[in-house]
Amino acid sequence: MPLAKPLAVLSAAVLIVALCASPASAVPKFEPVCGGALARLGCQLERLTGARDDQPVGWGARDLELSHEIPVRAPHAGTVAVVNVGAYPTLESDLAVYRARYGLPPCTSATGCFRQLDYHGGPPVAPATDPDGIGIDESIALESALDVDMASAACPDCKIVEIQLPQSVLPANGPNGTVDYHGYATAFGTAVRTAIAQGASAVSLSYGLPGDDGMMHGPIAQQLARRGVPIVAASGDEGFEATEYLWPQALPTVTSAGGTELVEQDGRYSEGAWSDAGSSCAPGVLPAAGQSALVSAACTGARTGADVSAVAADLAIYTTYSPQSHQPSGWTVVAGTSASAPFIAGVYAASGSLSGVLGPNLLYQLNPVSFQDVTSGTSGTISDGRCVPPNAPDLKQTFDVRLCAAGPGWDGPTGLGSPHGLFSFPSS
Repeated sequence: MPLAKPLAVLSAAVLIVALCASPASAVPKFEPVCGGALARLGCQLERLTGARDDQPVGWGARDLELSHEIPVRAPHAGTVAVVNVGAYPTLESDLAVYRARYGLPPCTSATGCFRQLDYHGGPPVAPATDPDGIGIDESIALESALDVDMASAACPDCKIVEIQLPQSVLPANGPNGTVDYHGYATAFGTAVRTAIAQGASAVSLSYGLPGDDGMMHGPIAQQLARRGVPIVAASGDEGFEATEYLWPQALPTVTSAGGTELVEQDGRYSEGAWSDAGSSCAPGVLPAAGQSALVSAACTGARTGADVSAVAADLAIYTTYSPQSHQPSGWTVVAGTSASAPFIAGVYAASGSLSGVLGPNLLYQLNPVSFQDVTSGTSGTISDGRCVPPNAPDLKQTFDVRLCAAGPGWDGPTGLGSPHGLFSFPSS
């Protein structure tokens, strides 16, 4: 039961999706996978409820390849590492279903193409046994399935390694009802170091944590300053948030991946900014590596929004891991810049010539034709030609309209745009 392809030109409004559902069925809606009590996990993902089927519903691997003009066979087939939380013992078999459905070559542990490790490089994390932990494993499995599916779509010939964080590293409660994210962030840094030691060409982090000075500078930040290995993080799923930035997306040494919505008509694809694509300023944080003063001026010289983007809405994924509900999702539909991060990591790995990469530096040196410029759509409220802070509309400080509205060239929700083929970096 395929998702209906909208025929209207994408506007600044939210993309409206028509689903083939009976009148008596509940109206599907997107809900956060890690909302409520699980919000501290930091996963950037929404799930469409009430849209399960035994066939894909939503955009599949072939749509992503065609819309971003990604070659079926990559000239370079590196290794994409995805960092996730919790156990997922059926991930390999679920990935096999996704890849077979879209004609992608098998990627198995038997051939060495697929691996699962813990964040220190040891055996995969064991499934939780307590009720709360079992629920977390089931919820976060959607995130993990999305990551490997999107990496597969971007680079079908790449190897995939999933690096798993145990639930024991989840953020602890601090004083006065606060949450201490420093240990959790450090664990992500350890996972990145392990991924690189395991031969990762690019690393995807589909998580976003509330950043503070201690996470944006010093040892925690230095763990994610890796020359020669692109580290890509989801820009977030809350739209324009003024100065409420996320870690690690706001680090200047990390590529921040924003999101687009896709439209197909008569075999032709077009994109607009996804309405929830994260974009903000990070006061006190240096601009992204390679970013021009013209771009960073949107945040008066500080780190700005996304660097690049990819399709982030109405994506088909496959997962069956359901240790708590015992109701496998099968094919389901998700949305989030969680999809953009592994897809962009896959594009990096397929592109090769990465020795000079440090964050998004080389992206900003590419010819503009390397990107599909996204010029329509918004991720925030605009008033008098400026972006209005969502939680403080009366704030006297005004924000550059580029931070929340797509337009020619760089903008906050979509960065430089989405990939137009692979990245053509100069050979070292």
